[in-house]
Amino acid sequence: MNATTLCILVADDHPLFRSALEQVITQAYPEAQLLSADSVAALQAQVEAHAQIDLLLLDLHMPGALGFSALSWFIGQRPQTPVVVVSANSHPETVRRAIDHGAAGFLSKSSDVATLQGSIGRVLAGERELHPGLDANASGASLQSLDVADALSNLTPQQFRVASMLVEGLLNKQIAWELNVKEATIKAHMTEIFRKLGVQSRTQAVLALSSLAVEPPGDLAAPPA
Repeated sequence: MNATTLCILVADDHPLFRSALEQVITQAYPEAQLLSADSVAALQAQVEAHAQIDLLLLDLHMPGALGFSALSWFIGQRPQTPVVVVSANSHPETVRRAIDHGAAGFLSKSSDVATLQGSIGRVLAGERELHPGLDANASGASLQSLDVADALSNLTPQQFRVASMLVEGLLNKQIAWELNVKEATIKAHMTEIFRKLGVQSRTQAVLALSSLAVEPPGDLAAPPA
């Protein structure tokens, strides 16, 4: 792929790591256009603003995300754009579930520059990439979480924000205040969210969405060698 046409989005809420990752990309693709996002809302804004995004490098733990929710939403919006998860949580179950939810690759944040650049290049070439030091031999995504991921992929950005705030325990009036809209608008969004999730209540919706959560393991897997 011609580097001059590349548009790569880096989504991570840690500015130092985001900057370091952008430098790694620039070294390999000096003429590529780099976009950044430090939250799910910023990620959604970048998707709305740019018709072409050739690769997303995504941290699972960003403001506005619940586990694999941002991954699922992005893949629903841009099914042809590969996503590489770059995470400090390289537990085998997390790796396996990320792949099950559609990630084209998974890299540990402890990966060296050569590994990052090599993996990015292979994913851009159409391959699927898993750092050889990572283990994906664990229980995969449940059928429920895959169904929920499919439902999330069909939410509008505003509906996604409402769903995320619902999981945080906010009431309709609180969500309306946060998003600066009328409470009736939030109720309308809730109706659509319930319909797409196939649930009848807030409690059922929260339980369904919680199936996407990433459980922090007792001790994170050791960084790959």
